[in-house]
Amino acid sequence: MTTKNTIARLVGLALFGAVACGCGQKKLTECNALVQVINAGVVSLERAPRNEADPSGISDLRAMADAMDKVGADAAGVQLTTPELKKLRDEYHKMAKDIARAERELATAAQERDAARRSSAEGALDATVKQEDPLVDQINKYCQGP
Repeated sequence: MTTKNTIARLVGLALFGAVACGCGQKKLTECNALVQVINAGVVSLERAPRNEADPSGISDLRAMADAMDKVGADAAGVQLTTPELKKLRDEYHKMAKDIARAERELATAAQERDAARRSSAEGALDATVKQEDPLVDQINKYCQGP
């Protein structure tokens, strides 16, 4: 899996304008705050420069891991009072941390040229990234609901 593929999957986070509904003001404000933080993080991931001096992509994986940790921490830092939205925020934070961990493991395996470890890390990264779409759908559904 390439860093670009990971970014492309994360850019699928399409929460823009997802909360334009007739919801309560508190819920709307909290949804907007969470969505804004997540979207800003995804945009920063998409715009991150590639390290052309490292054709192996190892430094890019580590940079992506650091960026995912930041996105997760930023999302976790959004102050929420709505229990359901807190739960979704916490799930997003965990997913971002898991992606970062898998990217670091993949970078280490690539650096050590350990094919078995690399394959395992790629599988873990793929499985974790696949959690993103359903989680985003849940956030969208909650934020669009009454």
